Amino acid sequence: MMKKLLALVLGGAMVLSMGVTAFAEEADINIAFVMHAQNGSFYTKLSDGAEAAAKDLGITVNVTAPNTASSLQEQIGLLETAVASEVDGIATVTWDPSGFNGIIAEAAEKGIPVIGFNQDAEGCGSVAFIGQAYEKAGYSLGKYMFDLMGGEAKYIIASCGPTDVALVAREAGIDRAAAEYDGVEKIETIDIGTDLTNAYGVIENALLAHPECTAVLGVDCFSEAIGNVIEDQGLIGTVYGAGFDLTEGMLGHIKNGSVQLTVGQNPFLQGYYSVLELYLNKAYGSDFLNIDTGAQMVTADNVNDVQPE
Repeated sequence: MMKKLLALVLGGAMVLSMGVTAFAEEADINIAFVMHAQNGSFYTKLSDGAEAAAKDLGITVNVTAPNTASSLQEQIGLLETAVASEVDGIATVTWDPSGFNGIIAEAAEKGIPVIGFNQDAEGCGSVAFIGQAYEKAGYSLGKYMFDLMGGEAKYIIASCGPTDVALVAREAGIDRAAAEYDGVEKIETIDIGTDLTNAYGVIENALLAHPECTAVLGVDCFSEAIGNVIEDQGLIGTVYGAGFDLTEGMLGHIKNGSVQLTVGQNPFLQGYYSVLELYLNKAYGSDFLNIDTGAQMVTADNVNDVQPE
């Protein structure tokens, strides 16, 4: 039922976006779309969604990102520039628990709404969130993997940002699933960073330090490094792997058996609907709406039907 409801909400919004410019008066609307990184195919899909919405709606969307992935200082600087420019709306990723509160409050004082997409810190002041229900998605990943492993696992969490709000929530969901099994034990959480080469080394070292490990579970778009290590080290069938996002590498690992599950969140829609909602609010005074872009479970059973994000 929830999947059907989500499909109706998203489908209705898409129909509206396709027809809205035919009925609206021409408006010069300028939206700032500020990401937290731009170093991978996942982030490209976020920006593709925003740019597609700009084209469909006939408005201006300026896509920016820090030069250093997840640099709070750089991202705040980009947001300050957007506020000073008096844009009509801002969409951004508030991945830090409290670091964005001040700039969002400043935007609100100037009448500029801020939508959170991809990650959104509770209480940061954003008017809506477009993205995945992260704790629930983490729980679904954990439940699938621990069932697959017969309720017996010693697992490591691989995270590119162990303090990022969404990744903390996904990890909490995995841990909640683990608590349902007497034979499942968490070993540790490792920080793999945002470079696949670095991630490979961190994961490899963790497995050497913990030969008892039987599963490495990722919580972000760099999860494909898990499959790289398992494949290269001849650990297929000995160490299980799972993670997030439908990157080309991750889907390849599903196909060759080095990981068993990856969970998509539809970054294109996150970008598209963030821009769409800001447009509808500015042009028509529409209320803002939280949208869950879902948790698409991809395994060997359906991977051939899935396109990379």
